Amino acid sequence: MRSARGFVRPKADFMLLSLLTLGIGSFLFHATMRQTLEFADEFSMLGLTWSLLQAGLTAGQPAARARRITAALAAAYLSFSAFYLWSAEIIYQVFAFTGALLGVLLRSQYVFHLARPALPEAKWRDWNRRTWKALGICVFGYLLWTVDLERCADLRALRERVGLPWAWLFEFHGWWHILTAVGASQAMQVAREVREELKTERRSSSRSK
Repeated sequence: MRSARGFVRPKADFMLLSLLTLGIGSFLFHATMRQTLEFADEFSMLGLTWSLLQAGLTAGQPAARARRITAALAAAYLSFSAFYLWSAEIIYQVFAFTGALLGVLLRSQYVFHLARPALPEAKWRDWNRRTWKALGICVFGYLLWTVDLERCADLRALRERVGLPWAWLFEFHGWWHILTAVGASQAMQVAREVREELKTERRSSSRSK
């Protein structure tokens, strides 16, 4: 069993837990179509972006600073969740989700281009390419989700006209879930690799002093 102190340290567990929670929350909502569980689905989406942002902001940071960053992000997300639950306006969730993805992208570009330690150039280029690819997949899936949200009736009619199996191509909401899982898992893998490399580099620097 992990200690309470170990749980709040910036480990990959946050990312794994967020992806698992998103899958469970989404399943419960789509299985019941209850509004209360729709909130669970949407909060899980925000939790996913929180874990990615937390991983990016804490990578390479001293343990004490990483804990402060984690606590500050948790407070910000919990405060927004309470506000969103009170307002029930989905546009706020859209802004929060896209804003967090933008934060992940900006943080990754800062680490890859400005703050990087002495690591092989090929590694940074590979991480940067994979980060853009992962976020691109998530954003494309999110665009499909918004199209489905606004044009649900039209897409349903189109699926009835074309029939199976081609109708699956126009299940934009389903594609959103698939693409989010693929993109998020790829981004998480990059975050893990960067974190481990920075941790190793920090230890090497400490020994050399």
